[in-house]
Amino acid sequence: MTSKSANPKLFILFRIFFNCRFYYPVYAILFLDFGLSAEQFAKLNVAWAIAIVLLEVPSGALADQLGRRTLVILAAILMVIEMTILAAMPVVDRLDFEGDPDGLNNAIFWLYLVFMANRVISGAAEAAASGADEALAYDSLDEENRDSLWTKLTKQLMIWQSVGFILVTLIGAALYDPEVVNRVAGWFGSEAKFVQAQTLKFPIYLTLGMALITLGIALKMRETEEMRPHPDLNLRDSIRASFKRTFAAGGWILKTPAALMLILIGLFYDSIIRLYYTVGSIWLEVIGYQPAWFGVISVAGSLMGILAAFIGGRLIEKCKPSLNFRILAALVFIGIFSLAFPIQYWSVLFLPALWISMRLLHFFLSNYLNRVTSSEKRATVLSFRGLTMNLFYGMMTYLYGLQTAFLLGRIGPEDPEALSKEERRELGHRVFEEAASWWWIYLAAGMLALFLFRWLKVRKSWNDLIPCDEKSDAG
Repeated sequence: MTSKSANPKLFILFRIFFNCRFYYPVYAILFLDFGLSAEQFAKLNVAWAIAIVLLEVPSGALADQLGRRTLVILAAILMVIEMTILAAMPVVDRLDFEGDPDGLNNAIFWLYLVFMANRVISGAAEAAASGADEALAYDSLDEENRDSLWTKLTKQLMIWQSVGFILVTLIGAALYDPEVVNRVAGWFGSEAKFVQAQTLKFPIYLTLGMALITLGIALKMRETEEMRPHPDLNLRDSIRASFKRTFAAGGWILKTPAALMLILIGLFYDSIIRLYYTVGSIWLEVIGYQPAWFGVISVAGSLMGILAAFIGGRLIEKCKPSLNFRILAALVFIGIFSLAFPIQYWSVLFLPALWISMRLLHFFLSNYLNRVTSSEKRATVLSFRGLTMNLFYGMMTYLYGLQTAFLLGRIGPEDPEALSKEERRELGHRVFEEAASWWWIYLAAGMLALFLFRWLKVRKSWNDLIPCDEKSDAG
């Protein structure tokens, strides 16, 4: 690949090590096993989303002032800090506070505060990395055939990132399970017996190692003199101008029916699918799977992601937008509806509907939003899309926290803290199962509202809103 530096190859490595995290397959139950409640876990995800939303625009201004390489390095440093906090975090064992409810509440309070700091730092890292690494790599390619080189680079990224996710999910899920760790330790003649409070940190330790490698990769990136920004504004005015551009993009979207419908569809479907992704490890426990299986199931999800890329390409090429969005709606509904009727083990067969729909959603949005947006507005509109999606996802996780708190009060005992660890886990499963059984009703109501808004307010079909390729016959 022809480029001015090693930045394109380093970009692929940075994305792999920054995004492939060993604790992802056990993400939700990891937080709960530390000692937090489902409601606190939901609030932490809200804080993460809000941090990204608030820092996304200022980070763009910082990139204009300090350069993209500086932002990439900052993202890597924040990742190291984020993972160091997680690695040092104590596990709150309620048995250690038996007969001392005040001590237990105090320990959980401080645990929650430290986790909150961790989530804010994580959101700041996401905001700093957002677009800066991509812009650095893109500008490093030769100008003559930059577009074709970028297409090849992103294809390589998709393949290697999928391979990376497969490896980290298999290893992370296995290391989280003390039975698997003890079995492997026995193969090497070790008589050590690990417990959950120890093994839950093993995926975190490995991800901390990934963070250090990420920092090393970021430091190797280079920004030549012609690539460095030469801002006309100071930092304060640059931030103000960035916010002004973002609000202007929002105003344009409100006045442009095609862009408005795409943004609404995107944030609505993305939020509920991403909510499942966030708490999916709890769902797998509900239907009977042990953590050791989470990696295998996540591998299937990664493979489905590769398949979805090919399916999405064919649908964009051969089918019109109306048909494509009907297919998307059917897949999302099947996946969410299946959560209301859990079948021991067999419910996992419905998860591909959610895996594929998530990839198709962002594939359609990327293609169709670019079609209806002029080049001078494109970067800001895409940034606005990210902001609104993260904001809506934060709202969804907050509502999920309220829902689980309500259900816990309705079906739980008067004093949940008096329950044993296994009893609390079982109660958590019951609460989640009840909560997920309502989601399809919300989804159906939202789909109906979007349909009515398009027909009564916009008064156009998807085929009328979005220009179609001549090859697109079906739909």
